[in-house]
Amino acid sequence: MDYMDAHAHVFSHHESFPATARYRPDYTASVESYIDQLDQHGFDKAVLVQPSFLGTDNSYLLKALSKYPERLRGIAVLANTVDMPALQALDKQGIVGIRINLFGVPCPDLTDPQWKSFLTNLADIHWQVEIQAPPVYLIQLLPVLKQYPIDIVIDHFGRFNPIKGVQDQEYRALLDMLDPHQHWVKASAYYRLGNKIGIQNATDAIKLLIQHNMSNRLIWGSDWPHTQNESHINFTKALTTFKTIINNEELAMQILTSNNTHLFKF
Repeated sequence: MDYMDAHAHVFSHHESFPATARYRPDYTASVESYIDQLDQHGFDKAVLVQPSFLGTDNSYLLKALSKYPERLRGIAVLANTVDMPALQALDKQGIVGIRINLFGVPCPDLTDPQWKSFLTNLADIHWQVEIQAPPVYLIQLLPVLKQYPIDIVIDHFGRFNPIKGVQDQEYRALLDMLDPHQHWVKASAYYRLGNKIGIQNATDAIKLLIQHNMSNRLIWGSDWPHTQNESHINFTKALTTFKTIINNEELAMQILTSNNTHLFKF
């Protein structure tokens, strides 16, 4: 069974950053460096996610995919005006879905005709939609997305408020909405749930996600190179801490192998 990393980023600090970028790295995270990480840790395949600070210019991501087409797939960031021929061209280059990052921006109205057309096209091409958003947005979006036969992937445990923890009412509402036939949750980047309390928050979230019948829909990603957390996180620590958070060797193995490969069919 292949080990798969379902969430990592590659980029160059020489790229042009959009004016809206909330973060601009001063270093390059090359695909070659990332492949070295995979090889060192025994991972066969991986999914590269377009970082938000590169906007909709997916060219660096596409170059990376072209270098390792047997091992890598990609999640792009696209405007909702992209048409079906363009989606089909990206599909042939290894793109399998889109990411919607909603931190620092208004929650979109997915009932807008342009969004409806775009989501219909995504369903027709069998792509997934990955969402990084706070629970207050997710509970607005998931009911609308339910009408589309699309896999919905929720980033980083659902990114609840670190201070409120899993007692956050909006997070509890999100948990109640989860459908193990459509939704997936990334058990990744625990450090984005609080510097000192991230591990505890992630551990609490995993228990609740299991109670909500999501064991088969949990996936893991290293979040390499751990942007804005590079000084205290690396691939090894991300992986070993994930296993501690899961606290169940059989389930951890399932998440790293069969769960990931059920969602990302290479």
